Amino acid sequence: MNAADMAAPPELVRFVPLGGLGEIGMNCFALEQDDGILVVDVGAGFPDDDVGVDVHHPAFEWLIDRQSRISGIFITHGHEDHIGALPYLLRALDVVPPIYGPAHACALMRQRLGEHQIEDDSLVEVEIGQRYQVGPFTVEPVPVAHSIIDATALCIDTRGGRILHTGDFDIDHAQPAGHVTDGARFAELGQQGVRLLLSDSTNVDTEKRAGSEEDVAVALRRIVQGASERVIIGLFSSNVHRLKVLGEIAQESGRKLCLLGRSLNRQLEAAERIGRLKYPSNLLCSPEQLAALPRQEVLILAGGSQGEAASALRRLSLETHQNLRLESGDVVVLSSRVIPGNEKEVSVMMNDLLRLGVDVKSRLTDPDVHTSGHAARQEQRQMLDWIRPESFVPVHGTLHHLRRHEALAQSRGVSDTLVVENGTPVVIEKDRPLRTDTPVPSGVVRIAFGGEELDAATRKRRFDLARGGVAVVALGLDARHRVVFGPTFSTYGVPTVDRDEGAERAVAREVRDVVEREAGRRGLPLEEAIRRAVRRTILDWTGARPVVEVHLERVDR
Repeated sequence: MNAADMAAPPELVRFVPLGGLGEIGMNCFALEQDDGILVVDVGAGFPDDDVGVDVHHPAFEWLIDRQSRISGIFITHGHEDHIGALPYLLRALDVVPPIYGPAHACALMRQRLGEHQIEDDSLVEVEIGQRYQVGPFTVEPVPVAHSIIDATALCIDTRGGRILHTGDFDIDHAQPAGHVTDGARFAELGQQGVRLLLSDSTNVDTEKRAGSEEDVAVALRRIVQGASERVIIGLFSSNVHRLKVLGEIAQESGRKLCLLGRSLNRQLEAAERIGRLKYPSNLLCSPEQLAALPRQEVLILAGGSQGEAASALRRLSLETHQNLRLESGDVVVLSSRVIPGNEKEVSVMMNDLLRLGVDVKSRLTDPDVHTSGHAARQEQRQMLDWIRPESFVPVHGTLHHLRRHEALAQSRGVSDTLVVENGTPVVIEKDRPLRTDTPVPSGVVRIAFGGEELDAATRKRRFDLARGGVAVVALGLDARHRVVFGPTFSTYGVPTVDRDEGAERAVAREVRDVVEREAGRRGLPLEEAIRRAVRRTILDWTGARPVVEVHLERVDR
């Protein structure tokens, strides 16, 4: 029997983290019993480099090897770090299992699957608060507040006992377009008994979350109504709460509302489809209409609050947007936080906006223009007190976040805790402490623009090209090892050498010398001898170490 086909022993359950533990984003885990596997979330991550990577997703080898045992996939909510990798997993499976999720997440998943030309007939739209049988697992989605609508925690009954996964949550009682966290239900579940709590650790370093969505609405209303020219709001496109509030603010202030960015329009379409957001027909204007409207009569929502290179907000800051040029007196509000790792890009964008004479408002100048959708320590403490679990495993965060959240759980009286990262399973047995199991394959798969996987060797080569540039040598030799054409030499990205005729002549001489010395001899292949000589020559001139490509053609004469 193949090891991948071997089920977990009948007396235990395994929690198998494949993404989101030891990192921010790319959330995905599985619960394994001998009679089935439940997958929870299939999230994507986004590149922190610029070598042509479009998206990251978890390595799915462990799931693919056990695909016949997957009972279903359950999605907590519609953020990309929870649904964005779904098409990549489905394309790798022979048979698509049922995929459960709340209405808004299903609407977004239909869009995403359509983009990848994958049928969406496996989607099952769930009612929050109802119970669903997914193979041997019973799953109840429990409403939680978050920066997206229809977010849920999952109460999962397993052979090893009840597991409560909070998903991404906060306890904000102002949710303009959605439900609040159901504290009464969590307290009830805690009274019934929870074997294991898995809880969001993202915001564990903050004691108390600043403000609420209601406070943000007040701040945005104040700024828009006090502005005499255009107002541009940069925000996370998935925050339907703010899309709803900003539509109301536009109407109150007599402004047309314009959405710049594909993601914003996609979120609007999804929210409209499920009846959670509806703008009056005369409120919206197209980007093409902006130039003809008085500046004081428009409110613009723009994607790209993290300074992404191709985003609407970044193009506005660089004056390269095809439909709009910002002018002195316009107001740009960054109603968002800076995701760790994006500090430089956001700072550069803000300074570019300031150079245009734009009034830039952010959490630095106006702290109430944004609030996080992730529970701070105060709210994490409340969740622990509601649930009072037997055992605790923190999820969604770097190792630092996970360990701090573990310490918080221990301070609330949970003695059986365990911190693991991606690839380390946790064994859950009744009446026994948690323990780790043999690691499973895990890691990151990088998808390049165009949809193909970017393997490690190709990615390294791209870094090498970016670091040192490239030099190309081409020549032809006859059967007697005489140069019959070339050598030609060109470089790209090598300082002082690019398009320098003297350098070209010097390298050509060096190549001819190498051919005369090495051609026909045993030992180092001639192409490699040429490559090393050219690289050494450029290093001596410039200190640069470019990638050197040698194209040698043998010509019969």
